[in-house]
Amino acid sequence: MALLFSRDVTSMKSKELSPSVKQAIVRLKNQNKPIREIAKTLGVAKSTVGYILKKIERTGELSNTKRPGRPRKTTVVDDRRIISLVKKNPFTTVGQIKNTLQEITEELDKVKQEMEEKGSSMSDGAPVVKIKQSLTKLKQEIVQMDIRIGVVEHTLLQAKLKEKSNMTRDMHATNIPEPAIGAY
Repeated sequence: MALLFSRDVTSMKSKELSPSVKQAIVRLKNQNKPIREIAKTLGVAKSTVGYILKKIERTGELSNTKRPGRPRKTTVVDDRRIISLVKKNPFTTVGQIKNTLQEITEELDKVKQEMEEKGSSMSDGAPVVKIKQSLTKLKQEIVQMDIRIGVVEHTLLQAKLKEKSNMTRDMHATNIPEPAIGAY
């Protein structure tokens, strides 16, 4: 039996079956075709055919469910701030940003160690709790800065590539006359 539907995985956005294939599964099942024959006819795994039929039995729907994508690490406002910082000083390198973050981390560790030493001798624990909360918040901000560094690095690389492309285009656009051969 020839395949009625071919599945080109490279052209599909996901591994989910298209609604037309799901409709074909239902249509063939309504014709009392066995799952094995439906799978062979449509070029789909038997387990997939069984799953689709159970889902339709359970929910009565053929549509693919909408799922959330990867959550954002930075907000749109954060992205704008990063770009603004890079525009203010476009010569700041990722290495400089990383070094600054590393210095902050080392300073944070020193303060943390001092606070732990002093914290055991204090009778009022409220300031220590607030400081520990602040340290946790700083660590979260450092993680966010690492992400922002990646965004900045990507933006800088794109700008450099664009500048190089523009320079190459400009070089090819200008016609430099070649000296005449034999003219001395």
